Amino acid sequence: MIPATAGAAAGTWLEAEDGVLSGTVVESSRQGFSGTGYVAGFDQAADKVTITVPSSAGGLHDLTIRYATPYGQKTASLSLNGGGLGDVTFPANPAFTEISAGKALLVPGDNTITITNNWGWYLIDAVRLTPSASRPPHQVTGAPTDPAATAEAKGLMRYLTDNYGKNILSGQQDQASIDWVEQNTGKAPAVGGYDLMDYSPSRVERGTVGRDVDHAVAHDRRGGIVTMVWHWNAPSGLIDQPGKEWWRGFYTDATTFDLAAALADPTSTDYGLLIRDMDAIAVQLKRLADAKVPVLFRPLHEAEGGWFWWGAKGSGPAKQLYRLLHQRLVSHHGLHNLIWVWNSVSPEWYPGDDVVDVVSADVYLPQGDHGPAIGAYERLVDLGGDRKLVALGEVGSIPDPDEIRAYEARWSWFVTWSGSFIQDGVTNPRDFVRRVYHHATVITLDELPDFKQSGGPQEPPGDCTAALRVVNQWGSGFQAEVTVKNPKASAITGWQVEWPLAAGQGVQNAWNTDLTTDASTVTAKNASWNGTIGSGASTSFGFIGSGSPSTPTLTCATA
Repeated sequence: MIPATAGAAAGTWLEAEDGVLSGTVVESSRQGFSGTGYVAGFDQAADKVTITVPSSAGGLHDLTIRYATPYGQKTASLSLNGGGLGDVTFPANPAFTEISAGKALLVPGDNTITITNNWGWYLIDAVRLTPSASRPPHQVTGAPTDPAATAEAKGLMRYLTDNYGKNILSGQQDQASIDWVEQNTGKAPAVGGYDLMDYSPSRVERGTVGRDVDHAVAHDRRGGIVTMVWHWNAPSGLIDQPGKEWWRGFYTDATTFDLAAALADPTSTDYGLLIRDMDAIAVQLKRLADAKVPVLFRPLHEAEGGWFWWGAKGSGPAKQLYRLLHQRLVSHHGLHNLIWVWNSVSPEWYPGDDVVDVVSADVYLPQGDHGPAIGAYERLVDLGGDRKLVALGEVGSIPDPDEIRAYEARWSWFVTWSGSFIQDGVTNPRDFVRRVYHHATVITLDELPDFKQSGGPQEPPGDCTAALRVVNQWGSGFQAEVTVKNPKASAITGWQVEWPLAAGQGVQNAWNTDLTTDASTVTAKNASWNGTIGSGASTSFGFIGSGSPSTPTLTCATA
């Protein structure tokens, strides 16, 4: 055993066996634990242990978990004071070891950390929380890895780099869901997510007709950003039985295609089919290149999960296939409109800095958890040496923009997966989706600059933007906050926001602004101390309103 640490000062280990157990048990048979034992029995969905962090001063803390996984890689769900804190993946390690599990924003006083079974049969020994250091400036340069990248790709990379750490770009997968978001929020996603799936030859020969390239060109014509994933239907070996139909051929269990064997023999039929498929996809990407569409290209996604055939044979073949695909598309086909997005967090699977522009993860948090996925963010920052942009390739639950800022999770963009994830009103409640899409730090399509030309922000009419958020509401009134943002390349030195009063509304008092009203309009000007707003920065003011709150259209102009 290692020595137990006494006391509850910041940075000491808090023993799991001292926590509140639910469906779990304390054991001590496996050597190497601290304290008097460790918590085991994570075999049912609700099994958990809750550990109290006593008498905290509050603030952002680094969370470390001491664990063992004698039965291979596992995943746990974390919560802080009953609210979601994301998931943590425990790599396979039969001996007790430590892993960084992201950050936790503690409140003053007692806090609780709960570890709940997700993909179980792991052992929890202890947790530790230490005050977080301020995040240093990132080292992302914005230079694409492809030296021959098109002007449009370079412009997009410059824009993403300039925006990184300031705001997060909104994104949505598939055209029907993109349309739904716009119809239900009044805002269109900045990033349109599309799929090359139906252009896979083993699907085309069975009658599929891809439409997503056409949708991508249309989204680009609106001024949007395009990201492409490829659910690559296996080139051969489709089982095509009930539950394993041909159209599920990207799943490991629906094909007998052996990637390792194909790559091992470049003269083999299956190797030739891999090249055939790449060449077919190159035709579609060439259509986008001809239309001057830069593409955030995310192939071989979720490889380390193993549920797709390109990851089923381990990290070696997956990395080899990624590099082969990169060489075939860039060097052979001359496709230089691609920004290459890697989509796994494990260093073992990383194909190399020379072929990756952005590191990303697909994060599906438990229902109701709109946390910042800080654990995944920290691991990706480390994976890319803080020299790569970091993005959420897919999400189920959209991260709360306020939590993203509080945790300093500098995600470049998120793309919510399609169908029920965005439309069911449960995974992402509609009021929450509206708040996200009107949030001051969330970029929507109408707020994008002409990134293809310069990569710098354009100056929209009015030279500033403003967004209103209702903070509190009661029977006869409400409290609201208005955020004023400067999208210009240079600072502004004064601003004025106007909006119409709805019937029965009034303004009783305000702060951080010089505010006046007439019978139908509110005019808010900057105070003496908050008129100057730097490029990409924002300021806010608040007021107490009478009557029922509304969502008026705000106009913002520089003074």
